[in-house]
Amino acid sequence: MARVLRAPSNFSQILQNAMTELAPYLSFPPFRLNLRAAQLERGDAVLALRPKAYALLHHLVAHRGELLTKDALLDSLWPGRIVTEGGLSELIRELRRLLGDDARDPRYIETVHGRGYRFIARTSETRSAPVVAHQVMTATATPVGRAVQLSKLAEWFARAASGIRQLIFVTGEPGIGKTTVVEAFQQMLRDGSYLSAPRIGRGQCIEQYGSGEAYLPVLDALSRLARQDDDRALIDVLRHHAPTWLVQMPALLDSAELELLERRTLGATRERMMREMAESLEVLSAERPLLLVLEDVHWSDYSTLDLVTFVAQRRESARLMILATFRPVEVYTRDHPLKAIKQELEARGQCEDLPLTCLSSLHVEEYLQRRFADAAGAPPMSELAPVVHRRTDGHPLFMVNVADYVASLGFAGLPDSVMSSIPNSVRQMIEKQIDRLSADEQRILEVAAVAGFKFSAASLAAGLEEINVDAIEGTCAAFVRRAQFLVTHGSQRWPDGTVAGAYSFIHALYQNIFYYRVAPGRLARLHLRIGLREERAWGARTADIAGELATHFEAGQDYLRALDYLAVAGDKAARRCADHEAIELFNRALQLLVQVEDELLRDRYELRLSIALGVPLIHARGYAANEVAQVYGRARELHMRVGDPAQLFLVLWGLWLFEVVRGDHAPARDLGRQLQALEREEEVQFPLAHYATGCSMFWLGELNSALATLNHAIAVYDHDLHGQQVGLYSQDPKTVSLLYRGWVLWLLGYPDQALATCEASAEWAQSLGHPFSLAFAHNYCAVVHHLRREHVRAGQRGEAASAVSVQHGFPLWEAWGEMMCGKAQCDAGMRLEGVTRVQQGLAAYEATGAGMGKTLFLALLAQAQLSNAQFADGLASIAAAKEFAALTGEDAFLPELHRLEGELLCGAAPAATASAESCFLIALEHAKRQDAKSCELRAATSLARLWQVQARREDALALLAPIYAWFTEGHSTHDLVTAKALLNQLRH
Repeated sequence: MARVLRAPSNFSQILQNAMTELAPYLSFPPFRLNLRAAQLERGDAVLALRPKAYALLHHLVAHRGELLTKDALLDSLWPGRIVTEGGLSELIRELRRLLGDDARDPRYIETVHGRGYRFIARTSETRSAPVVAHQVMTATATPVGRAVQLSKLAEWFARAASGIRQLIFVTGEPGIGKTTVVEAFQQMLRDGSYLSAPRIGRGQCIEQYGSGEAYLPVLDALSRLARQDDDRALIDVLRHHAPTWLVQMPALLDSAELELLERRTLGATRERMMREMAESLEVLSAERPLLLVLEDVHWSDYSTLDLVTFVAQRRESARLMILATFRPVEVYTRDHPLKAIKQELEARGQCEDLPLTCLSSLHVEEYLQRRFADAAGAPPMSELAPVVHRRTDGHPLFMVNVADYVASLGFAGLPDSVMSSIPNSVRQMIEKQIDRLSADEQRILEVAAVAGFKFSAASLAAGLEEINVDAIEGTCAAFVRRAQFLVTHGSQRWPDGTVAGAYSFIHALYQNIFYYRVAPGRLARLHLRIGLREERAWGARTADIAGELATHFEAGQDYLRALDYLAVAGDKAARRCADHEAIELFNRALQLLVQVEDELLRDRYELRLSIALGVPLIHARGYAANEVAQVYGRARELHMRVGDPAQLFLVLWGLWLFEVVRGDHAPARDLGRQLQALEREEEVQFPLAHYATGCSMFWLGELNSALATLNHAIAVYDHDLHGQQVGLYSQDPKTVSLLYRGWVLWLLGYPDQALATCEASAEWAQSLGHPFSLAFAHNYCAVVHHLRREHVRAGQRGEAASAVSVQHGFPLWEAWGEMMCGKAQCDAGMRLEGVTRVQQGLAAYEATGAGMGKTLFLALLAQAQLSNAQFADGLASIAAAKEFAALTGEDAFLPELHRLEGELLCGAAPAATASAESCFLIALEHAKRQDAKSCELRAATSLARLWQVQARREDALALLAPIYAWFTEGHSTHDLVTAKALLNQLRH
C-alpha cells in the first residue's frame, strides 16, 4: 500500500541534535550506535550499514520499549514521499541479519504483527567512546621493582580494551609479590585517565576448599561486582544472559524471582553454564572494559579452570582481561590440570605469562629508603640494603618481614649485630616475629587461622569464648594499623543479623604458620566451636557455606555433621553441573564413613551418598560406564538392609539407565518391571516405571505390550508433580513415553498416528524448556521421518537436535543427530558424504559407551550404502547389526535387517535370488511374529518385486494385496505408494 507522507517536526530534530551532543553513544551490548559518526559499532569494528538502515535502527533504539507503527516509521524515514511497506520490511530484515537477531525469538527487534515494531534490548547512553589502546594509565604507587611488569600489564589491558580478549597468568613462588602487583595494577585502572572506568571483579581461591567448591572464585567475583555501588546492570545482564549463574547467588534475588529462575534453569548443563558466562562477560565488557582477577588458581576447582579455558578460546570480540595468579611449584611438580591447560593455551597464543622474580639489591635499597625515609637513627640504606639482600635474596615477603623486625628493634648496632640474628628463611623469620607477640595476640591469630584465610571477628569470638568481639576487633585493628599479618575488609553481616569486622591474612603463609602452631586437640575444639557458631548464624542458608562447614566439622571430629554438609556441597556442585567437584565431594564423604561406628547409620549414609554420586557419574563418565553400574549395584545392596521405597526407585532407575543405554534390553525390562512392582506396592504413580518397561519391551520387539505400557505411562503423568522431577531423573516421562509410542505405532502400521504422536512430544518438550528432552524429541522425530521416507524433514529434525546438543553439551544426542543428517544427505543425492556422516555419527555415539539402537543405526547405514551401491559394506553393516541383536535381544528392527540383507544381496549378485528370497521370508516371519505391519509391508513388497522378476506374478499378488489392504492410514507415504504401484503392475 502506497501513502503520501508528512515532513517531521523541526523540534524533534533539534532535540535529537542536542541529545547527540550530550550523549553521542547509544549502547545495546555488544553493539553501540556512534551518533556523531552515524555508524553501528561492535568493539572496535564498524559494521557496514546503509544510511536508511542506520536511520531506522537509530529511531528504534531511541524509542526503546515503544511500539512504533509502520506509518510512524515510514514518516520518519521517507518524509513527504510515496513509499510502500515492502521497503521497510527489507530494512528490518537487513538489521536482523547484521545483529544476528531471530524474528521468532528476538533479542533486539520485536515484530508486533499487523501493527509495527519495538526495540526490546536494554540500552544506555554514554558520553565517551570505548577505551582504546593508546590511552595511558598513571599509577599513584608503584611497587618497588615492578614497573616493567606493571607496564606490561597496562599494555595487555590496552589490547583488551580494544576488543582483543586477554588471559594473563601472573606467576611466582609464595611471597614473591603476585597479589601486590595485581592490586597495584587494579589501582592504576581506578586512578587512570579512562573516561569509561573499567569494571573490576576479584575472586579468591581458597586452599581448604580446593576443587570441591565449584566456580568459587568466579561466583565470588560476580557477587562482589554486584555489591559494588549496587550494580544492577550486572544483575540485569546475568538475568538475561546467564540465569544458571544468577540462581547460584540467591542473596542477589528475592524469593519469587529465585523460584522462577530455578524453574528456568532446570536441566542446565555444564556446557550451558560456560556458554552463558562467556556471553555475559562479552556483554558486560561491551559496555565497559572488564578486568576479572582470579587469585591463587593453583587451589582452584576444575570447573573454574574449564571456564577460563572456554572463555580464552572464544573468538568473539571482548574488552575483557582475565588476570590469574598461581604458584608454579604447586602446578608443575604435581599432576595439576592447570599445567596442561596453560601449555595448550600458550601453544595457541591464547594466554600470556608474567613471571615474578626476586628483587635486585638496588630495588631492596629503594624499598628500605621508602620504608625508613623519616626514621630517626637509621643508617644509610646503601649500607643496609646489601646485607638485607644477601640474607633474603631479594625475596619480597622475607624482605618485608626483615624490615618489620628491624623496625621493632630500632637501629642500634645495624647492620651487623642485628642482621646476624635474623633467621635464614621467611618461615623462621615469621616465627621469630610471632614470638614477640603477646600471648593473647598469638591466640587470636591462631584462632583466626583456624577460621580461615578470610574470616569474621564473630568466628574468632566463637573460638575465643572468654574474649568478647569488641576486644577481638580492637586487636585485629591494631594488626591492620601496623600492616602486620592482617588486612581489613570492612564488616560482614551474617543471616542471623550478627555484624562484625571482616579480615584476612596478608599472605597465606601467615595463616599456615599460625594454623600449625595449634595443638591437635585444641585445633579440633576450635574447628567445632567455629563450625557450630557459623551453622547457627546461617540457619536456613547453611547450604551457601556447606563446604566451609564440612571442613570445620570434619576437622572438629563431628563426622555426622561433616557428612551432612559434604552431601549438601556435593548436591550444590551437581546443580552447578560441576560433576568433577560433585564426584570428589561425594567420594570424600564416602571415605569419611569409616569414622561412623554405628553400622546401620553408616549404611544409611552410604546409600544416600551412593545414590547422589550416580547422577554426576552418569554425566561425567556416561550412562554405560562401569563405575555407574558399580555405584548403583552397591546402592541396591545397601537398600536391601536400610533403604526406603523412594530411594529404591532412584536405585532401580539408575540401574535401568545403565542397562538400556548399554543395550542389554532383557535385564533392563526386568528392572522396569521391578519399578512397576514398586509402584503397586506403594500405591503411587510412577510414569517413569511404565516408560522404562515400555521402552525395554519395544527394543525386544514386544510391540503390543510396549504400546499398552507406554499408554499407561502417559495416562498417569501429572505435570505439576512429575514435570518438576525432570532434573532428578534427566528425562521428562511424558516426552519420552510419547516418542516411543510413536515408534511403536509406526511399526504396528499406523504411520500417520506415529508422526502426530512424535510431533506432539516435540511440542511438549519445547513447552517444558528442558533442552535434554528437546534434543531427545528432535532425534526421535527424525527417525519417524526416515521411516516414512521423508528425508528433508528428517534432516531438519536432525539439524535441530544437533544444534540443541551442541549448545547444551549432549554428545550422545549430537552424535544421533549427525546420523539423521547424514542419512538425509544420502537420500537427497549426496550419497558419499551422507554415508561418511552416518559412519562418523555412529562412531561418536559408540564412543559415549552407548549401544542402544545400534541395530536401527546400522540399518540406516546399510540403506545409505545400498543407495550408494556399496553392497559389500552394506552387508557388513547388516552382519554387525544382527550380531548386536543376538547379543542384546534388540529385535525391534530385526525384520528390517533381514529385508535389507536381501536387497543388498540382489544388488551385489543379481543371480543370487535364492539367498535374497530366504532373507525376505525370514523378514516376513519376524514381522508377523511382532505384529509389525510396516515391516511386513516392506518385506512383502521386496519379495513381491523379486517374484515379479521371476514371473511369479500370482504369488506376488497374493502376498502383497492382503497386507496392503490392511492399512487404514498413511496411503500417501512412500511405502504404501510403492506397494500400490507394484500391485497395479502385478494386476495388469
